[in-house]
Amino acid sequence: MITGAGVRLDSAAWMGRALAVLALRLRHEVALVRALRGPDRPESFLGLFVSDDEAEAILAEASGRLRVSGTAATVAELAALEARLADERRADPDGIWCRLAGRLGLGEAELDLLLLAAAPALDPRIGRVYGYLNDDVARRYLTPALAVRLLDRHQLGVAETRRLLAAEAPLRRTGVVVLGPERPAVEAPLRVPEDVLDRLLGAAGPPRHGELLRLPPAPPSVTVAPPGNPVQAVEAGVWLLGGAGGDPADAALGLAAGLGLDLLLIEGERLAGPGLLNGEHRAGPGLLNGEHRAGPGLPNGEDLAGPDLVVAALREARLAGVLPVLRGFDAMSAADRHAVAAVLTAPAAVVTHDPPAWTDAGVVAAAPPADDAGRADRIGALLDGHPADSPGLRAWLGRLGRLDLLTLARLLGRHRDAASLRSAVRARTGRGLTGLAHLVTAVHRLDDVVVPARTRAALRTLVAWQDTTATVRDRWGLAAVFGKSPSTIALFRGPSGTGKTMAAGAIAAELDLPLFRVNLAGLVSKYIGETEKNLDLLFDAAEEADVVLFFDEADAVFGRRSEVHDAHDRYANLETAYLLQRLEDYGGVAILASNLHQNIDDAFVRRFDLVVDFPAPDAPGRQAIWERLRAGSAPIDPAVDLGLLAERFELTGGEIRNCCLAAAHAAAAAQRPIGMADLMRAVGRELAKSGRPVRRAAFGEHYAALREPGP
Repeated sequence: MITGAGVRLDSAAWMGRALAVLALRLRHEVALVRALRGPDRPESFLGLFVSDDEAEAILAEASGRLRVSGTAATVAELAALEARLADERRADPDGIWCRLAGRLGLGEAELDLLLLAAAPALDPRIGRVYGYLNDDVARRYLTPALAVRLLDRHQLGVAETRRLLAAEAPLRRTGVVVLGPERPAVEAPLRVPEDVLDRLLGAAGPPRHGELLRLPPAPPSVTVAPPGNPVQAVEAGVWLLGGAGGDPADAALGLAAGLGLDLLLIEGERLAGPGLLNGEHRAGPGLLNGEHRAGPGLPNGEDLAGPDLVVAALREARLAGVLPVLRGFDAMSAADRHAVAAVLTAPAAVVTHDPPAWTDAGVVAAAPPADDAGRADRIGALLDGHPADSPGLRAWLGRLGRLDLLTLARLLGRHRDAASLRSAVRARTGRGLTGLAHLVTAVHRLDDVVVPARTRAALRTLVAWQDTTATVRDRWGLAAVFGKSPSTIALFRGPSGTGKTMAAGAIAAELDLPLFRVNLAGLVSKYIGETEKNLDLLFDAAEEADVVLFFDEADAVFGRRSEVHDAHDRYANLETAYLLQRLEDYGGVAILASNLHQNIDDAFVRRFDLVVDFPAPDAPGRQAIWERLRAGSAPIDPAVDLGLLAERFELTGGEIRNCCLAAAHAAAAAQRPIGMADLMRAVGRELAKSGRPVRRAAFGEHYAALREPGP
């Protein structure tokens, strides 16, 4: 009941009172129908037979509204009760009825019609009475004809009711009321979707057709409408975000924050159904009006497909007072795009790669507001107040240039600790590269890599660049000044086994990014044009991921350009130029490794951001690698002299690793600690494997053991 302006309305209790008053109205209508039929008509002929007297009574009632007495309330009393209910629902400006009026543009008559349409879904007894009044017990729903009779206080005729239920009218454009396909339309069923019924009862849960993202307040640089004022925000417009330049996800977050609204992300892939995103053409004036649809849930507005789901999602956004953002709808047919465009009302945003297609479909796009907030600022705003927030997390997320910020906002709402958040973000990284490159598990950090000081400094520079990229290229604008692409390309060159792959893994570990290894030799095809296709598949997938790409055997492609003697020479040079161009356009970190760096054309070397040399290790470096044998828990004979091994044998890090593992296997098979003889025997085999001499002077007393059979 009303106790003063601004009272919070108990939706369920109000609905109970409204249904009770409706029951009184229906008693009056039932009495009127019985009076029209007369006392002699058997009920068994209901809907099958019209007598002469009944026909006369019907025409008399149609020519001038008849009244009957003897019901529980007079017509005047009913009108007073209904007016009181209308006052109650207007008393709560934040209640569902005021939101339906203010945000969907429904008037008093439309609100009452919505109540009548919802009643049989809330109380099946009312549905049975509707069937009686429809002269067909199977038609237990409201029809436009029955609505004219029950909306007596509004004095609506058939024409006015028809206008209220027109396809472009708010009730049907927003999908609050669904008109069935039966003809004539005056006898078609009017039903209410389940999510609207829940809201009418005050039991609305999270949106069913989109994901609600709670956003922090806007940065001071962005102001679109007074914060938290969806009524004025409605006048802001419909934005098409995408096309040339800028991050559309970042722009969507900026718009929502500038409006002071949370965001409802509506993704086409999740709403895909018949006729939407699959190229199937559906046409007909009833596409968005409940017509030409089928499905077990149709009576309740469920199991919708295609643009009908978009209507439901947009309605949820408007009723919740949030900004709807549509994404992933570019693949729909032109007919469906026109249907969606017809129901887009401000404020709304569409993330698209093809804005002209939406303007052709009828969207009048608003100019996006000025926004000086950078990506780092937006990430910082999303993390403010989040339990997982930390400087390290901010720096890591800032390096993920491919991470969609709408996806980040979604994950922040689901994961409250840093570990699960990092795991969720990484799980979405690199999925498209499966089958095109090999995921390498990086277990080492830069401190584990044994390389000269100059090489280590270059590796740390490569890591540091990723933390300063946003500042140098974006904030300082030097990318535009010098025409620098967003990629960071490094060449690791040196003999096999000097730690290039290990260093690439360490770089990925320092950046906390997955490492994907690409064998360029496997991408090169003898068939003209196939190499470019393979590279396209690889880079198209990489463009959607935040990973470190590691290209092994780079000299297979970046060899010195040869003189053109035939078509194969010409296309080989084109393949090299094409790969380099794709690398420069790639916005992440790409590392190329070459064992034969002298074969790489100098013109290509100049295009790399960093060239890191990996020389064979000197004696101190070799000893540091040998000492890693003691890092595990393997038993080692005290007589083992790792310094002697480092001094006498010029092995690379990869060869030393092979020796340590071979000696460990031999000792484990003999069930004894790793001894000097095991290591010497392993070194001898490694030298022989590469064709180098095995000299007695180097092996000393262990030389004889090299000739003995053993594991």
